Amino acid sequence: MTNAIVEVSDLVIRYSKGSFFSAPPKPAVDGVSFALEQGKTLGIVGESGSGKSTVLKSILRLIPTESGHIKLDGQDWLAIRGTEMRKQRARIGVVSQNPFLSLSPRLSIAKILAEPMVASGDLSQSEIADRSEMLLGQCGLPADYLKRRARELSGGQAQRVAVARALALEPTLMILDEPTSALDVSVQAQILNLLDELKESLGLSMLMVTHDLGVVQHTSDNLLVMRHGEQIEFGLTYEIVANPAHEYTEQLINA
Repeated sequence: MTNAIVEVSDLVIRYSKGSFFSAPPKPAVDGVSFALEQGKTLGIVGESGSGKSTVLKSILRLIPTESGHIKLDGQDWLAIRGTEMRKQRARIGVVSQNPFLSLSPRLSIAKILAEPMVASGDLSQSEIADRSEMLLGQCGLPADYLKRRARELSGGQAQRVAVARALALEPTLMILDEPTSALDVSVQAQILNLLDELKESLGLSMLMVTHDLGVVQHTSDNLLVMRHGEQIEFGLTYEIVANPAHEYTEQLINA
């Protein structure tokens, strides 16, 4: 698939290799394969323990893989090391489940947004200030929020700040790990709509993990269903939802 930003093939991840006297445990991820096309959203759905977050960690190079391949923009992502890996990983924006755990309560929103830009060393202080204001605006918050701290924000406002920070280094890929599960139902739709708007306006590709198939239906072009570390189904979201091939997917749809 020539226009894929991420390609994963036959991915196997095992957290423990067992001992000399015992067989290795079942892999946390066992033979998963999928592709995320440029400018599209792929939703990975499954119950707790399905291995979906482990897949994200492997793409972020936070855990080792036992076997399989990951390509990022056509490059062998697992073969890249050191400075080049850190440089390439800066192209990936990450939004986690609970914004209050990812945003420092001691820092102003201005400093939270500035952190990745300061670390990159590519922008002046005035450029960082201008970009921080722009990022907040893109995420639906006025400039005066730069003076606030995370503890002063609502859950939805804090997640908007987390999204703005993930955009700070102009990523081409966004990885979202349960980005709405910690939010009230009324706020979830607002954040999902924001992500859709950002995808369209910035040309982003998004990889989203969730246990909620309703979230996937709202946002995702393609769907990967996982259970017990294995890939159950992968394809166009509307096709899988309309005609699930596996009983487990039907259970998720009807839950």
